[in-house]
Amino acid sequence: MKKKIVISEKVTAVMLAAAMAISMTACGSPAKDMQGAAETAADEETSTVETAADEETSTVETAADGETSAVETVSEIVGNTTESTENAATDAEILVAEDPDTEITASNENTDIKVTVEDQKEEKKNDAGEVLVTISAQKATIEDSGYDALQKVLDQQSADTYELAQEAWGDMQAFLEDNDWETTGSLYGIEDTISMKRGDDRIFSYVTTDYSYLGGAHPNVVYNGYNYDTKTGKRLTLRDVTEDYDSLYAQVLDTLRAFQEEHDDFMFFEDYEDTVRGMFYGFSAEEDLEDSSMTDAEREEISDTAGTASDIDNIQWYLTDNELVVIFNRYDIAGYAFGPTAVKIPFETGLVKEIYS
Repeated sequence: MKKKIVISEKVTAVMLAAAMAISMTACGSPAKDMQGAAETAADEETSTVETAADEETSTVETAADGETSAVETVSEIVGNTTESTENAATDAEILVAEDPDTEITASNENTDIKVTVEDQKEEKKNDAGEVLVTISAQKATIEDSGYDALQKVLDQQSADTYELAQEAWGDMQAFLEDNDWETTGSLYGIEDTISMKRGDDRIFSYVTTDYSYLGGAHPNVVYNGYNYDTKTGKRLTLRDVTEDYDSLYAQVLDTLRAFQEEHDDFMFFEDYEDTVRGMFYGFSAEEDLEDSSMTDAEREEISDTAGTASDIDNIQWYLTDNELVVIFNRYDIAGYAFGPTAVKIPFETGLVKEIYS
């Protein structure tokens, strides 16, 4: 099945089940299938990214040698002409994280708002009483008073995630039983953990690590970013927190291009630029829904977001006290072995609204 890069605000049972099916295969073509995931519609408006090397340029220091390189500005994005703005601080570095897994999962223990994280766990045992499957999802509870609206949202999100993990197990149980899973001696798991990134009077930001292992060559890991208005509990989009969304897209893409060139063009999928554009501006509803290999449930899930600019569903990101981090999960723009990619955008670039920086 051709995977569609539509990351919902919670990992759906269908997506978890698909991830588990992938992890059951030690070889084959999952990366290849994922590579074509985010094909954008050529029949919609053709997007043209024009550089203006002779006009405005913003410079960033490269991570390798500290030398500065010109970052091309964008004059036309997704069919709409926009005026690009130069970074507020041209010496700020926009970098690809060297160890993204560690950086993404690191939890900030010094947030202004105090949070307690607790496990909701269930174990599945065989007839001999041996634990074979662990299903768990963490729940975040705010210790301080005055955040009732936000807490209500957090409670619902954790309950939904736990329920979906159980549904995913139900979807896969018959398959595993047919393959003698109770006699393999492996410990399988479906787990969701929380890493706090920031919690203050403006934004509540955290990342979930959705892990599943049901045998095979490796587990499957997906990172999801959750960002809320602290007072209202409203889910924030990337557009909500950026000064110039088009410029942010251009800077992220330029950073990925430079990283790809630095590593001899072998890391990212051939069509990764199309994927990034689709994640920022929406995928083709028509093309996604015509995929004959999709189930009815997957088709319904895609139809909610395809062809839109709903970056909540397509882009994973979070805010720390000093930077915005955009996450590309495994198989988004590169194969499993390469791992996730995290682009770090310091507040000094001027790309994040002052209220959040």
